[in-house]
Amino acid sequence: MTEIDERPAAIGQPRNKVTEAAELVVSTQFGSTSMLQRKMRVGFAEACGLMDRLEELNIVGPADGSKAREVLVKTWDLPDLIQRLEADPPAPAAEVITLAAYRVTPENPAAEIPYVDFTKPGAEEADAEVVYDQEADELLDDEDDDEVLVDDDDDAAAARPEKEWEPNFRERLRELPQIPATFRSKAAFVQSVRDLANDTKHGVFHAVTHSPKYAGREVKRAAKFYARGVGHTAQWIYSREHKLLVGQAWAAKQRNAALIMSTTKAMYKERARRTLKAGGLVLAAAVVTAIEFGAIWVLSPEWMLPYGWGPAMAVVTTLVGIGAVAERVRARVTPVEGEEYTADVSDDDPFPIADARSRAEAVDCIRRTLAANGIAVGAVVRPHRHKWGWEITVRQKSGTPAEIVSKAGAMETPLGLGVDRLLVQPHKEVRSDSTLRLVMKNPFAGMGELEKVKPGSLTITEPLLIARRMDAEPFLLPALGSHVLVVGGPGSGKSMLLRAIGSRISDCYDAQLWDVDPVGPGLDALGPAVARKARSEKAIEDLLEDALKIAKTRATNVLAWGHGDNWRPSAKEPALILMLDEYKSLSAYAKELVIEIFGVGRKSRVTVIIGSLYGTADAIGEAVATAVAVRIMLPSRHKDIELVFGAGAGAQGWRPDRLHPLVEGEDPNKSDVGCCYIMGGGSREPLIYRSYPLDPKKAYARGVARAEVGLPQLDRRTLAAAGVKAPELPKVADAAAPEVEEKDKALADPQLDLLMDTLDGIDAVGAVNKQGQGRVHLDTLATWMAAEYPDTYGDWDLARLSKELKAAGAKVSGAVRVGDQGPRTGVKGEEIAEVIKEAQDAADAVSEGESS
Repeated sequence: MTEIDERPAAIGQPRNKVTEAAELVVSTQFGSTSMLQRKMRVGFAEACGLMDRLEELNIVGPADGSKAREVLVKTWDLPDLIQRLEADPPAPAAEVITLAAYRVTPENPAAEIPYVDFTKPGAEEADAEVVYDQEADELLDDEDDDEVLVDDDDDAAAARPEKEWEPNFRERLRELPQIPATFRSKAAFVQSVRDLANDTKHGVFHAVTHSPKYAGREVKRAAKFYARGVGHTAQWIYSREHKLLVGQAWAAKQRNAALIMSTTKAMYKERARRTLKAGGLVLAAAVVTAIEFGAIWVLSPEWMLPYGWGPAMAVVTTLVGIGAVAERVRARVTPVEGEEYTADVSDDDPFPIADARSRAEAVDCIRRTLAANGIAVGAVVRPHRHKWGWEITVRQKSGTPAEIVSKAGAMETPLGLGVDRLLVQPHKEVRSDSTLRLVMKNPFAGMGELEKVKPGSLTITEPLLIARRMDAEPFLLPALGSHVLVVGGPGSGKSMLLRAIGSRISDCYDAQLWDVDPVGPGLDALGPAVARKARSEKAIEDLLEDALKIAKTRATNVLAWGHGDNWRPSAKEPALILMLDEYKSLSAYAKELVIEIFGVGRKSRVTVIIGSLYGTADAIGEAVATAVAVRIMLPSRHKDIELVFGAGAGAQGWRPDRLHPLVEGEDPNKSDVGCCYIMGGGSREPLIYRSYPLDPKKAYARGVARAEVGLPQLDRRTLAAAGVKAPELPKVADAAAPEVEEKDKALADPQLDLLMDTLDGIDAVGAVNKQGQGRVHLDTLATWMAAEYPDTYGDWDLARLSKELKAAGAKVSGAVRVGDQGPRTGVKGEEIAEVIKEAQDAADAVSEGESS
């Protein structure tokens, strides 16, 4: 390849260009072709040739597109490289011809560069030896290289005749039908056959290995369909009282009487139609099954009985297939309740999300709301309905998800949501996408208290269950060597969360729990399950000093004592967990001790769990916020988010400031007490969690049971090396039980809702006796509740309703008279109201204890 060099011919022997290029590349550690052009003042083709020669000499790596090549020789090896290249000069990269050789002189006329007309057939072959490669010069796109290597003769170009463009052979070839890549060569065809064989093999293997799971899923669908058919048949037989139901509803609610009658009639008509179809199918399936099985086992001879399993399995498979298909069809059809909503195309005004009865309507609702608030919506995808509301992904055409986060409060009004019930989560992997969660109901309804386990059955080496996410996923706290920070304002449920964590730690056989609280009761509710407590300033400092000595001793001797890189807790050598509440109230010296424990605590398994009212620098300090691995924020202030969760966390959807703490005199069910955001410990998405509640009296009972089994004691080797005296473990008789009266028993949210719905049912379909007492028979109440609240009580029968009412504290009597009807099982309105009042009083007492 020939390149033109405009530099004047050098006097004497010039330095080898490859050596010069190697010195430039190695000294700058930058393998760029453009750099060689600028520094050595050579053309693009010669610079590429020099770079290829450097690659052959293993000085630079291979080309990677437009990126600079990797330099394989370090700077300190440059002298040895230069000496080796000068001793054995490498071959030049390309032939360099000076411009003087091409200048036209009378003595040395230069040959003109010929012009080739590529539109003429045969021109390529005729002038193949003298064709000028002009594309190589056109590839020179360096802005710093303004050299013009060859200029076409403008006059000659003007004299050439202009011809219309005609496609050449290659362009004509592209217009022809192309042969598929599979059949272009034998190797491609063989490879395609091999790929098909491999895909078939893997597909068959997947089907065989997963067939039990798929078969079980289909059997479950079929069983669900047939069970629903039987249930609908029973309900249809029982619905003979629907006329009485409609009449009583008319008398109870005359304002909505017409709507109730039409809805009830439509419901029973739909139920009767679906029940007849399902019942007929079940009856036909049962008859066919009985006939076929009878024919197989009665008419077949004895020698043929072993072969009767084939037809029997065929019948069962057929029934399962029918049920599974019918269940899928039924699940895809959304039952219509009342008048169906139809969106007007011309009407683009937002409407409440509660009016959306299908996924398409939910998507339309979100699109309208976003457009009305000035959000450029590209797409609304993946709608999913939960028990608590909707979860939908929004893709923006322009802007950032921060716009949706800032306008979330304004969009709650047209969506018909409660305050701070629109949660926005921007996606990190795709900047234009955000997940919107529309919380219509309490996502933690029905969440029970902290599960009771056998004392001493847990281990600190495994994560501990302390909370549940809004999508019912559990949160497991990694308490082994992971420091924890809990921030929550007054009434947030911080004490309840710390109590749950302390209860779980006390149930571990390989962990000892210490408690520090300078202004409050701390973990006194756990009673004797806490090995050591400190309340005064002096006692707190002594406790932290002993913990620091233990941590340093274990960290120093962890290898010598055979524990490996980190301390391995056991029943004889347990981990040490420090629970520090009200961190802001600690003395300056105590805070310094805590910071030192952070440095060595992970290796020695001395873990610190800090509770604080605020998350600002003056309350906990930046050293604490950056040292913890798990950060939990209950209802807090907005300015606490930046220090605890990091800058920009609020725009990413981490908004604990939108959670509502419990206010004095407020219904706990309408607040976010115990709700929190968790970062770390496997939690990476800004979803709401709620800690499992634990009543103080039950916590004390569990602490007593744990102490009776025996608390773990720190190993003597560590205590002796650290110079720390073993703490005297508390006795059961010394720990005072919390003062909680027996009658102060708060009901769970579903139980209270059941009692409220029962009162509504008594008002709607019940009767008033001469004494003025509202009452209703349980069978009539079950029918009304299933019709009024099908999502909650649709599958409840008489037995379950009676069981749930008794569990909620209501009295279910077997001799209740309603009007002229005889005595049957039923409930009385005044008794239900009394139970509700007692439950509300107990909830107020519990909330006062939590807020304090």
